[in-house]
Amino acid sequence: MAVVIILLLLLAGSLYLRVSEKMRNVHYQVPEHAKETPFSLALQELVANAGGIYLSLVLLVSFLNIEVAQKWDIFGLSMEPLAFLSIVFTIIQPALLKIYRTVRGN
Repeated sequence: MAVVIILLLLLAGSLYLRVSEKMRNVHYQVPEHAKETPFSLALQELVANAGGIYLSLVLLVSFLNIEVAQKWDIFGLSMEPLAFLSIVFTIIQPALLKIYRTVRGN
């Protein structure tokens, strides 16, 4: 249970960094009927990135004809391994970008 809480905290941290990035880089134009927020844009980007990584991993595994387990039991949750990896990569991506910018001095 503690690991699930840690994963949720990491997810919240990732979303926070994505919101900060959106607020730093984007000037928002609000449509007439829908109001986008930095959080909604960050969540949308998180899901889109995870989906793109997932599709890339599926294509890579299929192309290389690699055998992957059907399900992993991760912290009591049954998940597809490629989906889990895509979520993990997506969650840590903003932190790695922040570290890169800090090292680079930007």
